[in-house]
Amino acid sequence: MNPLELVPLLAYTTVAVMWPAQIDAHRRGRTLLLVEAVIVLAALVVGQLLAKLVTPSPAGYRWGGVGLYATGYLYVCIRGQILVRSVLELPALQMRRDDDRTAGAIDIARGRTIGSLERAIALTLVLLGQYGALGLIVAAKSVARFKALEDREFAEYFLIGTLASLLLALAGGLGLQALLR
Repeated sequence: MNPLELVPLLAYTTVAVMWPAQIDAHRRGRTLLLVEAVIVLAALVVGQLLAKLVTPSPAGYRWGGVGLYATGYLYVCIRGQILVRSVLELPALQMRRDDDRTAGAIDIARGRTIGSLERAIALTLVLLGQYGALGLIVAAKSVARFKALEDREFAEYFLIGTLASLLLALAGGLGLQALLR
């Protein structure tokens, strides 16, 4: 991959990861998801235009590939926290739970860490072509939350969050593969 093609996407990913925008009680999930899609598409288009400016050396192509993997993991694992929260906050779903708002800082940090690790594993499995193994992530999380899944509202919240997280990793992995060709 031409490293110049990567610059806009890497720049946006870096800014987005450090950007303090969070989903709040105003339920801005739909707006954030739409803006995110537009910005990522614009970064890809600008990257295509920049790639025509220079012809990199073989070492440049290798660094472009490394940069693309780093960008993909950074975006899917870290920015994915905000994106999955946005899905859970869509007005049509009304998934925000009262006890989720009052959860302690440790519980929230653990949940975010689990989600980031889940997306990293899923992205790695997609890049390796092991799509069937994605089901193991859902199974492992379900075993860990077996008792809590008796509450239907929590089970739906859990399932939507897990599936949104896996979908982001799947889309990110397929996008990386397409860009590396």
